[in-house]
Amino acid sequence: MVSLEARVREVKGKREARRLRRSGEVPAVVYGPATEPIPVKIKRSVLEKVFHTISEATPIQLIIKDDQGNTVAEKTVFLKMVQRDKVSETVVHLDFYEPTKGHRMRINVPLKVVGKPVGVEKGGFLEVFHEEIPVETDPDNVPQEIEVDVSSLDLGDVIYARDLKLPEGVKCLLGDEEVVVSVLVPKEVVIEETTEAEETAEPEVIKRKEEEEE
Repeated sequence: MVSLEARVREVKGKREARRLRRSGEVPAVVYGPATEPIPVKIKRSVLEKVFHTISEATPIQLIIKDDQGNTVAEKTVFLKMVQRDKVSETVVHLDFYEPTKGHRMRINVPLKVVGKPVGVEKGGFLEVFHEEIPVETDPDNVPQEIEVDVSSLDLGDVIYARDLKLPEGVKCLLGDEEVVVSVLVPKEVVIEETTEAEETAEPEVIKRKEEEEE
């Protein structure tokens, strides 16, 4: 679990949000099924130290303080949305979701690919169609990642959503036939195979024609 400190944001609005960003802080909001929205602000320098370790499936201990430094609340939350500047790509706003015990939540879990496919050794390309897997789960049973072993995949082989191994109680929200990972066949391999097939078929046609003439 990642620990992060935030301060209550007393003044709201776009003008105040711009002022916060200029002063090195990121505006954010905490909400949930049983949580009234709480506007907060986080120092950008603090956020940048841990941001690269956080995914949507990472539980965060959010310590909320007032401007005097007194702790007013401690909440276990998940990072639900990140808004970035269209030009600079810097984070401009965050949404934190506080789940309720017993209330199932929908969340995206990172996919971890393990192994080197047999098909890649033969010249194929590993294509990952979903970097994250949307799931439905209990708040206290959120997997940090979903691991998939691709070492046995040959050229053209596919791993579908139905093939994913998930912890008990975790439901994948992709369709069963949704392709998650595949080893793509290079075009040159397809061309070579087609040419070989044509070369093999040609003598048979000629031979059959000769038999008919006889």
